[in-house]
Amino acid sequence: MENFPRTGPVIVASNHASLLDPIIVGIAAPRRLNYMAKDTLFKNRLFAWIIYSLGGVPLKREGADVAAFKEALNRLTQGKPVLVFPEGTRSKDGDLQRPRPGIGFLEANSSALILPCYIKGSIDVLPAHSLIPRPRPISIYFGRPMKFDDVKIDKKDRYIFIAEKVMERIAELKTHAGQGS
Repeated sequence: MENFPRTGPVIVASNHASLLDPIIVGIAAPRRLNYMAKDTLFKNRLFAWIIYSLGGVPLKREGADVAAFKEALNRLTQGKPVLVFPEGTRSKDGDLQRPRPGIGFLEANSSALILPCYIKGSIDVLPAHSLIPRPRPISIYFGRPMKFDDVKIDKKDRYIFIAEKVMERIAELKTHAGQGS
């Protein structure tokens, strides 16, 4: 918890293995988070209202959703924390996946720090295709904030470079959490 910036813009970058992950990080975070959620979750009006009220922004996962990224940048500009899952989708088996460059884009176009985060156990509580949560322990680990001001490479290469470095840090947190690599 001591690694979580108390003020200013921050991109919370977490692994993603369960539908519970945004809720888990939101409960653990000392600040109210904003996050991007796949647009299909907004089809049900009641569920959409809940997601919006919790700081959610709909994100089209096919291609680059300019509107969603502009809104995330807007919230970062306002000094708000934004939760991002660099993998772009849930892991089916809990293993870390290759990141997408979106987190690099957000970092490069904001003054935000990136806070790596690892959630241990959420896939055991609510695996894919399960409807009923199982009572299992969940732990959350926040790493040290990261900044990439000194990275001077082509924009697109920079985006994926940052995404890969963030995933490396999440993998380190996973190792420290006793999960292996």
